[in-house]
Amino acid sequence: MSTCRLALFLAFRDWLHEKTLSVCAVLALASMLTPILVLDGVANGVIVAMRTKLLEDPAVLVVRPISSRVERSYTAADIARFARLPGARFAIGCIRAMATDMTLQGPKGSDVVHLEPCAPGEPILTHYHLREPKDGNVPELVLSKRAADRLGLSVGSELLAPLGRRTQAGRLESLQMTLRVCDILPANVADSMTGFVPLTFLEAVQDYHDEIAVPERGMSGKPRSAERLYGSFRLYATDLDGVERVSHEFTTMGIEVATKAREIADIRALDHALRRVLLILALAVGTGFLAHTLSSAQASVRRKLRMLGLLRLLGFSRLQLVCYPLVQIFLTVLSGLALAFLVYCLVSASINVFFAEQSGGLDICQLSLHDTLLIVVCVFLLSAAACVHSALKASYVDPSAVIREV
Repeated sequence: MSTCRLALFLAFRDWLHEKTLSVCAVLALASMLTPILVLDGVANGVIVAMRTKLLEDPAVLVVRPISSRVERSYTAADIARFARLPGARFAIGCIRAMATDMTLQGPKGSDVVHLEPCAPGEPILTHYHLREPKDGNVPELVLSKRAADRLGLSVGSELLAPLGRRTQAGRLESLQMTLRVCDILPANVADSMTGFVPLTFLEAVQDYHDEIAVPERGMSGKPRSAERLYGSFRLYATDLDGVERVSHEFTTMGIEVATKAREIADIRALDHALRRVLLILALAVGTGFLAHTLSSAQASVRRKLRMLGLLRLLGFSRLQLVCYPLVQIFLTVLSGLALAFLVYCLVSASINVFFAEQSGGLDICQLSLHDTLLIVVCVFLLSAAACVHSALKASYVDPSAVIREV
């Protein structure tokens, strides 16, 4: 066995021989690390759970313009440009409320339903894996559960949408259209009388009210003479961070928008507050761990001065004597980390099971890979820093002093 391997082997055997002191050191390290791991896991898990809960509702990612005294209109090119903004993933033009609030007739009677325009890739329908309504001879729509129940409709049912208008000549005209329900929104998505229909259908309804001809739907009127304009739009951001980026882009364009920025900001503020608390606790624990490791390493070297001197006489180099206490400290750190993570796994599993109902099945105590690696690296660095002085002292043991004592 080489001298280097022998030094490592002796350090390991010596660490095992002093099992009482080694076990105490491992327990001390685990007792300091476990609360930090649990607190970090809870902080990370709570934030992740809150973000997940928000993202479960795609409406959180919606950005809409705020109506003001200065009315603005948007062309199809404007809407397409908005969809390409940094942080945006979908945008669609919205028409006047006159065309979106329609009285629909079903088997159980009639009621006013607010119809939202949609197009291929509509995030809400995609998120809940619902069929996208298609336009055609019988346009399709997706209804909320409440609207479907009130009207007595189910998937595949047909309903009537009566339209009426007063022409510029003062005549009253009416038209009746047929729609088919292609899917129904889950009850937890929308509790209002709402639905989604193709944008082209709502554009035709608005043209009907504006007395613009839509021959393919049997709507008479004058030919369209100008580009179609939208009074509003509905835009979806890619994620929570995208909401802020998109909002900033619209601010630079002078367009005031409404977002769920307050809810997102609350999550960020909570995240920052928890991180600051964890940082303070980590500094306090790190200081205690540094002092404990420093005193343990110095006491260990003092107890073993004679042995280290004999090893020096037997031909061990100064570098090998430096490694001797370092190996023992790292063995303690590895064992302490393993025990701390084991206890953390048990505690986190208990917390997640205990709060499973309140969290909707989400883990509210979970460590991220980044935090795990950071904790492990910091513990090893602190251990090495605390042991450097003692290790250097071990390498400068005077063999003559051992000879004189022997």
